[in-house]
Amino acid sequence: MVFDSIKNCATYYGMHKNFEKAFDFIKKAVEENLPVGKYELDGKEIFASVQEYDSKTDEQAKNEAHKNYIDIQYVVSGVEVIESVEIEKAIPNTEYNAEKDVMFYQKSEDAVKLILSAGEYAILYPQDVHRPGLCVDGKPAPVKKIVVKVKI
Repeated sequence: MVFDSIKNCATYYGMHKNFEKAFDFIKKAVEENLPVGKYELDGKEIFASVQEYDSKTDEQAKNEAHKNYIDIQYVVSGVEVIESVEIEKAIPNTEYNAEKDVMFYQKSEDAVKLILSAGEYAILYPQDVHRPGLCVDGKPAPVKKIVVKVKI
């Protein structure tokens, strides 16, 4: 997992051939204030969604992981908590859904909590079970976020 500010995104371009394209989309989406929706950047290799929602309570949020995609989760406005735990420490509570590339896990007491504010992002790899969209201090609030899926 990587946690950083958009001003440092070029640091990570070498980690994957499509990271530069992913961050270019994020910057364009913010600059052009793209509406909520799904955006195809390169077929199934890289795609994105712009989301707006109220952050979730502890009971509403789900732990998830993906086998085929890396998530780049960037907060445009608002603030949210993302919890993350190594997959070896996580206990599955569903079977893997290959069509949606997702498997859900139980809440973990070993999770690290990151607070993402506007301009910050997390890069989450398949070994990073994550619970995004959590509210800060138990109080749901509006969040606008861009999630870019980068095929491994």
